[in-house]
Amino acid sequence: MPFDPVQAQHWFERAYLLGNPLAAAGLAWCQMDGCGGTPNPELARTWIDRLRKVAPGRAIYLEWALNTQLAALEIAQPGPLHQTPPNAPIRFRDLLLRAAQAGDSNALNELGLENLATGRFDLALRQFQAAARQSDAAANNARLLTERIKLAKKPPGAGSQTASAWWLQARRYHRGEGVPANFTEAMRLYQLAAAHGSREARHMLELISSRPGPQGGIDIAWMQQLAMMETGPDGTLLPSTSPARSPLFGRDPTPLYDFLPKHWRTAQHAAVAPGEGENP
Repeated sequence: MPFDPVQAQHWFERAYLLGNPLAAAGLAWCQMDGCGGTPNPELARTWIDRLRKVAPGRAIYLEWALNTQLAALEIAQPGPLHQTPPNAPIRFRDLLLRAAQAGDSNALNELGLENLATGRFDLALRQFQAAARQSDAAANNARLLTERIKLAKKPPGAGSQTASAWWLQARRYHRGEGVPANFTEAMRLYQLAAAHGSREARHMLELISSRPGPQGGIDIAWMQQLAMMETGPDGTLLPSTSPARSPLFGRDPTPLYDFLPKHWRTAQHAAVAPGEGENP
């Protein structure tokens, strides 16, 4: 279905008039995002208030999102430095916590991303898991974080690692398969694999060092190209049969995404990386 915010607002309005109170969430989001027009924060608050009776957690989350959005606009306004408003996430954190306590999946996922960024992995995982039934992004985040925690508890090299196992682990970190891409870790693992007799790892290290970066270190662009290639035992470069795609921790495309039927959601990307734009 093509993206059409004007039609989205039309159907939200019709659904609300026909008696679906959850349509207030869509109308609030449209006024925040400006479905085909200019955002109207005050009207958004009106729809958020109407949503409180049927979905209090989502209403609080949308209130947090609206306040955060408006605070970002305040910060962007020119003015004396002493008039710069406080950091928005801190100012409105209580709203986010209240939404999470009310069980809102968006709020739980947002707190999970916060804790992930500060290294509180166990807490982040619990929050992702709590939101996973409703949020596809949270379910994906929980899966990725579980993989990361397992790798941290059982680092490569423990036990009977072979040259082949080191090589495969290096490729995972190089490509970001099941773990965030980490070129420094990939280099370390390639070196271990080569030291244990892996010809593929030795050839990969030769390829990496053949194009050093401007300061003599790793050339990021070259590493990204190599991630999408396979190397034969003789060092021959071959196109990869599974192109690299770094898994991302993220959010659902919009705060209304979990309202969609599951079979509609499977046709969409499950997550949006933190900081990316959203559409209604």
